[in-house]
Amino acid sequence: MVSKSMFSSFRLFLVAAVIAFVAGCASTAAVERAQQQAEQANQTAEQAQQAAQDAANAAREAMEAARAAQQAADGAQRCCDEAHDKLDRALERMQEK
Repeated sequence: MVSKSMFSSFRLFLVAAVIAFVAGCASTAAVERAQQQAEQANQTAEQAQQAAQDAANAAREAMEAARAAQQAADGAQRCCDEAHDKLDRALERMQEK
């Protein structure tokens, strides 16, 4: 009777050990998958950060180009205004004569 009980206990222990081993392997695999996913997420975040930096640089360059264009347009407008004023004065002088 003791040997039968001992055998049943040993079988129960063996089944529990196999289950624990399989569960341990599954947890290790799950941890490895989670680590891989974290690494992929980190790489994606780094790529997104680089893309955002590139976009910010492009926006900065576009702003500088827009400012330069605005300055050129302002200069052209001043030139036109001066030419218009000169023409008006010349026309007034012609009408006076």
